[in-house]
Amino acid sequence: MGYVDSHTHLWFPEALDAQVRERVYSITNVFHTPSPAETVAEMDRLDLDYVGIMAYPSRELWGTREDFPIRLLRLCANYPDRFAVFGGIDVRALAPQEVVREMEHQYEAGVSGFKLHPPHMWVKPNAYREEEGGLRQLELLYQFASDHKLPVVIHTGTSSFPRARNKYGDPVYVDDVSVDFPRLLVVMAHAGRPNWVQTAFQLVRIRSNVYTDISGIPPQRLFDYLPRIEDISVKVLYGSDFGSPGVKSLEDNLKAVVALPLSTEVKMTILEGVPKRIMKPLAK
Repeated sequence: MGYVDSHTHLWFPEALDAQVRERVYSITNVFHTPSPAETVAEMDRLDLDYVGIMAYPSRELWGTREDFPIRLLRLCANYPDRFAVFGGIDVRALAPQEVVREMEHQYEAGVSGFKLHPPHMWVKPNAYREEEGGLRQLELLYQFASDHKLPVVIHTGTSSFPRARNKYGDPVYVDDVSVDFPRLLVVMAHAGRPNWVQTAFQLVRIRSNVYTDISGIPPQRLFDYLPRIEDISVKVLYGSDFGSPGVKSLEDNLKAVVALPLSTEVKMTILEGVPKRIMKPLAK
């Protein structure tokens, strides 16, 4: 039994068409990742059973579309027990009938769940509600995921990338989602860091279907952000956020978390138990 890194941005270059690749690399150089085979070799060395890859579409920021997760799934197909690919839809860009069609395509291709990035997509997580604009496309996303028992990862907290709109990063909007879709499993990425960690912590405590990952939080600052992490450890997933600024490697982040002064039971819950229960690899 090994660890699980539930949240990475291993955007293998072959999964990006030339135009998107140029756009991504013009914004940041952090997505220069090794090949799937090289990544698996590193995972073997680190005792990582599998990793989650966030492959969401974002026309506003990256230029990625709904075919991106399918491209990535094809690249990972030779290692179905080592990768969990999270797709998604750009809810502001598609008509309702297109939303259902694209989710069905991704589901048939083998996605392990969906990712919503409010600051990059310019949408509140609860924008489906009438008082928030009645965005039917977002409601369809949550309903599809709920019906197919797939988790939805929702970015919470800020983003430093150009064109990100950080007002959408407040996790309080996730509360409506948890109430309106009680069978949907929601993972708040980044625990609302840095501005809204207390809100995220409270939602994890009071909402049975809300979890959080610790990706994007420097391990040396984990207790600054979540001093009571042991109180919610049964609903916390380890994630490195590798591929994002400041995360040097899968190895450095994992070793730093393993070295934290937490009990062995809590560490194994976060590093293995919860991720394996929530996120399934392609060979699920």
